[in-house]
Amino acid sequence: MLGFSARKTRAQWEYHNRFLASGARLRFRPHAAHGRPWTSGMEAVYRSHRRDPRVGYAVKNLATGRYLAEFQADKTFFGCSMPKPAVSAVLLEKRQGNLTREEFQNVVYACDRSINAAWFYLMARLNSADEQYFERKYNLPDVQILQNWQSPRFYAEFYERCVNYRLDHGCELLLEAMRRDQYGLGRWVMPASITYIGGKTGNYGEWDHESLFFYHRGTPYAIVLYTRGNFAPGNQLGCMMGGLFRDYCA
Repeated sequence: MLGFSARKTRAQWEYHNRFLASGARLRFRPHAAHGRPWTSGMEAVYRSHRRDPRVGYAVKNLATGRYLAEFQADKTFFGCSMPKPAVSAVLLEKRQGNLTREEFQNVVYACDRSINAAWFYLMARLNSADEQYFERKYNLPDVQILQNWQSPRFYAEFYERCVNYRLDHGCELLLEAMRRDQYGLGRWVMPASITYIGGKTGNYGEWDHESLFFYHRGTPYAIVLYTRGNFAPGNQLGCMMGGLFRDYCA
């Protein structure tokens, strides 16, 4: 079994010799957390909702594999745009990293700006057998990626596989694309010292979700938050993400 350094080197080789060599390109620069002040009002929102039955979350130390916090972590939620990186990973696995330039570019479009047309383009090239093979191979929770029902634990585990370069194909591309994601509220209230951070959001109707992977003081973490029932008309998502960070990662 390859060690971390060897897995990372392999993923970076693939990134340069397949993704970049294809002519596809990432369009944005990764950006750090923003470090906005944490207020008593944010803390109050977090404390009042951390056991709200409408939410599910998981906080995981990606270095040790230990869950630092869980609440309804195995409950499935309609994912909105959340599965776009996982769909990309399933296609990368199916093709063993050998995508066309157009396919690579649609992975970028799906992950960094969450373009729905790119997501549908990728899903048209997959079936349920591809999804099931991917979940079994990487020992991921059995959720419905293509049918768009996932759990907080699924995405915490998916981020662990990406950050630790445990996927055979596409890790560096997925990480770099998700680091350029232009949405999300949690990164605004995390310390500006966090320079390696990425993730995915999802919102549609009553469903609002946010997830992040990041390094804090040299340790990688994931925070995954799913909600339903019109939970987040304001900044509740940001307050929840910031509160979970302060309680379990800071």
